[in-house]
Amino acid sequence: MMRRTGAALVGGLSVTLVAGLAHADRREASLHAHMVGGVATSADEAVSSDATAPLGGLAVRASYATSNLYQYDVSLSLLGTGGASFSSATFMPAGRPPVTGPFTVGQQVTRLDGGITLRFGVAWIPTVRLASGVQGRRRGGPIVMGGGGEVSGEDATGRGAALVVDVVGTATVGLDHRINRRLIVGVAIGASMAVPLGGEAFRTLEATLHVSRYWYPR
Repeated sequence: MMRRTGAALVGGLSVTLVAGLAHADRREASLHAHMVGGVATSADEAVSSDATAPLGGLAVRASYATSNLYQYDVSLSLLGTGGASFSSATFMPAGRPPVTGPFTVGQQVTRLDGGITLRFGVAWIPTVRLASGVQGRRRGGPIVMGGGGEVSGEDATGRGAALVVDVVGTATVGLDHRINRRLIVGVAIGASMAVPLGGEAFRTLEATLHVSRYWYPR
């Protein structure tokens, strides 16, 4: 009798605990800090082919859940690329001889997007995030490998740094782990596609590590 009573109590407590955890996602607010790495593929007006470069940076994201299944969020990303290497092109600086050779271009990106994250678990949480927004890209001037070494700068190449604005869409899949009621860590992989407003194509493949702090305003 005592064993049956004890088992019933333990079973009831387990059901209560699981039920409580299952509903812990609803009305959560959270802040997420991300480390980002990956690659970026971009085009350039001087050549017909694209080039890739390493990508890295940081991001922060704020979210609020109105359901156990999904949360709304907004994210700010600060990213930078190494020099994307393009094939040979000729640059025509004013009042100077033409410069011909392969060249590299680096970029800095500030991206603001908002979307929805679907969540499919409690302790281990597969996630899918879809978002859209805008980003500004500071495209550096070309660094040309000429016959005498590197040539750079607007005076030497005829082209300096430029600011490009894009409409951007992102899609991400990930896996989070709930350490406790307040703390979640996770990993994710995703991609972004830019629709340039007067610039060249730009897209990324990104991997992130993140840590998240949760609380319950209501």
